[in-house]
Amino acid sequence: MIAPLLIELGWKSALACAVALLASQALRGRPAAQRVAMLRAGIAALLLLPLLILTVPALEIAVLPAVAPLPDLPLAEIAPAPAVPEAPEIDWLALAYAAGAGIVLLRLAIGLAMLHRWTRHAVPASNRVWLEAIARAAEPLKRPVRLLVSPRIASPLSLGIAPATILIGPETERCADRAAAVIAHEIAHVRRFDWPAMLAARLALALFWFNPLAWLLAAELGRQTELAADEDAVRHVARADYAQALLAVAGGGGAHGACGMAVTRSALARRIRRVLDATPARPASGLLCTALIGCIPLGIAPLAAMQLVPAPAAPMPAPMLKTRQQAPSPARMPAPEAQAAQEAVAAPRPRRLPLKRMPAVAARLKTLPATAPETEASAGFAPRFEARMARWRKSLRVPDGPPAPGVEATGLRRAKASLAAQPATKPLPVKTVWSAGPDARAQEAQRMAAASQLRAQAQSYRNQARDESLSPDIRQSYGKVAESLRDNADRLEQQAKQMKTGF
Repeated sequence: MIAPLLIELGWKSALACAVALLASQALRGRPAAQRVAMLRAGIAALLLLPLLILTVPALEIAVLPAVAPLPDLPLAEIAPAPAVPEAPEIDWLALAYAAGAGIVLLRLAIGLAMLHRWTRHAVPASNRVWLEAIARAAEPLKRPVRLLVSPRIASPLSLGIAPATILIGPETERCADRAAAVIAHEIAHVRRFDWPAMLAARLALALFWFNPLAWLLAAELGRQTELAADEDAVRHVARADYAQALLAVAGGGGAHGACGMAVTRSALARRIRRVLDATPARPASGLLCTALIGCIPLGIAPLAAMQLVPAPAAPMPAPMLKTRQQAPSPARMPAPEAQAAQEAVAAPRPRRLPLKRMPAVAARLKTLPATAPETEASAGFAPRFEARMARWRKSLRVPDGPPAPGVEATGLRRAKASLAAQPATKPLPVKTVWSAGPDARAQEAQRMAAASQLRAQAQSYRNQARDESLSPDIRQSYGKVAESLRDNADRLEQQAKQMKTGF
């Protein structure tokens, strides 16, 4: 189908034309020749665009919205219909495009045919003033230029490259005072190769006739070409004489396939105002014009290679399978007496100072300065400390059994005494009981059956993940689902084994 190609040509050509037109507007303070160079660069970009699209490797840019993959739905079996020979489809869009391009090319072909006939039946100019003017103006060109007279020419025009041809009418030839202005204008067209540039613009219109910006670009190129020829001509002819020549040819009809001096009445005032402007225009730089002509065709290559593609779809999340698990029965707690004994054993021991450091602490306390004011509390501290030290020494001599008379029992001794006072009962081990009662084996069987089903489903998803016809994202999702199902099956089997060993 030609529709995708036309859409691509449409938006890319519109972007190229918009850049050329905006750049021409940005140069409106510069000589018209520089604006013509920018517009010619836009025409060259339009002509290169189809060739570059077909030859340059595509540069994909993901900017379009992502397209999610459709799920695979089972299709109903339909009985095959009898084979019917298909009639060839008519691509109406291609026909419409060909018709528009053909109309533009047909118009150009008719114009060139008329110019060929007028040139073939024209006669060389015989007026001495016109011959001197053409000889003087064509001398720097280094190319042959012919001046012909045809009765079918309403206003002067030029065409061709080598030899170039200038056509004038009999009435124009009789007005010898216009010779210098007319020849200066047409020689400017010949020197600047405006005729082949005009043909290139017509070919670009034939390719992109459906793009309004292409027509606007070609029209703007025609206007700026005439203004550039006027600026070149007024450097060789007086401005007043050139304005009179423009007034004389105003309203005359030109040919479609040639560059003429004819000016429409709507543009007459603008051209005369620019001609009569006393400020001389600076000549255009040839190097700058060449750079402007080459900038857009060089920039059109990345544009032609650009391909807008949909963004990659996000991977499908792996489905979460929820399995119902039986809540574990509460663990058996030991008897209150055994629990108290265990807490007593597990209680942290009080921190004691080492035996070697106790006499050093007592000696240091005895060496405290006696100048400190003694209070009732500080006076009784030393006896109390000595009594505590005595009790501590006695407790070290009696490690087991009841404490000595007058000695306070420590935390460890109290724990040992409480354990000795309790009856000899063995605490029950703390163990997680999964199930109790006659349903234990039934629960184990249910878990084993659920685990086998999950493994079968995991194998099915694993087989689908190995299918090469699916996309990598879908295959990866199937693999994740199979791994999740296998983990759940392992967990159920482990629970069933624990239940089996518990009863």
